[in-house]
Amino acid sequence: MNNILKVLCLVVLVTFFAGCPSDDSITAEPAKPYSEQYPIDVAAIDEFLATHFVEVDADYNTTFTKIETGGTETPIKDMPNLTFKMVDRNDLTYKLYYLVLNEGDAAEESPIKVDSAFVSYKGTLLDNTVFDTAESPVWFMLEDVIPGWGEIIPKFRTGTSIENPDGTVTYQNYGAGVMFLPSSFGYYNGSFGVIPQYSPLIFNFKLINQKHIDHDSDKVPSVYEYYAISAEDGILLDTDGDGVPNYLDVDDDNDGTITKEELKYFDTNGDKQYYDFANIPTCGSGSIKKHLDSSCQ
Repeated sequence: MNNILKVLCLVVLVTFFAGCPSDDSITAEPAKPYSEQYPIDVAAIDEFLATHFVEVDADYNTTFTKIETGGTETPIKDMPNLTFKMVDRNDLTYKLYYLVLNEGDAAEESPIKVDSAFVSYKGTLLDNTVFDTAESPVWFMLEDVIPGWGEIIPKFRTGTSIENPDGTVTYQNYGAGVMFLPSSFGYYNGSFGVIPQYSPLIFNFKLINQKHIDHDSDKVPSVYEYYAISAEDGILLDTDGDGVPNYLDVDDDNDGTITKEELKYFDTNGDKQYYDFANIPTCGSGSIKKHLDSSCQ
């Protein structure tokens, strides 16, 4: 799993060699323009989807095989559970394909791209070379790993768990899928181990669990402070227009009282408590929660 964990170092290496532990297996050169590389990546991914079929076992593990001449297997491109997400990045609009093997439990939640996810996965190149695996789930902050994870994993929901008599845990009905990522949503011009520069990547993943993170410790989880409208519009919420998005802003309405203080109350025993997001009072007869209204204390 070292490849995923070292993504921040690789991102830095795209522009300059500083700030990362030395590792002779990591290399990078001045990057190609994204507009030049993306057509190459998307052509390679399209060809893979058109020439391979996938077998999925009961645990949502996948095996990709090239269709022989005259073969009757269904290519991935024709599978009804293949879908895509359009993402604006690097002044381009990217098409990110992903297979939905299981959406996850309808009663459970999805992470957002700055949450923590408990994920097992297998990473492969388009030639089926395996470069990384985690059969047992691992916690990752989605904002700290390659960009493709933060775009695709939130499209799935977590599952449920059962603790067995022997102390082990069985996970059920978790989200599972496969993402097909252009190189700019992976390591781009960085190379690591068996991953060459400008490599499109495939990840078979299972979203076992997730945690909503409170980045600014203001007692409002970032899931409620991140998006201005929805996950698809990509616009960060900045209530007071100070250039600091709410999920990183300790005073969301810029009234001089930090959000955490505005959400404090004392229960019948005189103990300090904080409102859950759904129960934060609004101001007067309005619908704006008090911590987002500078006229409300």
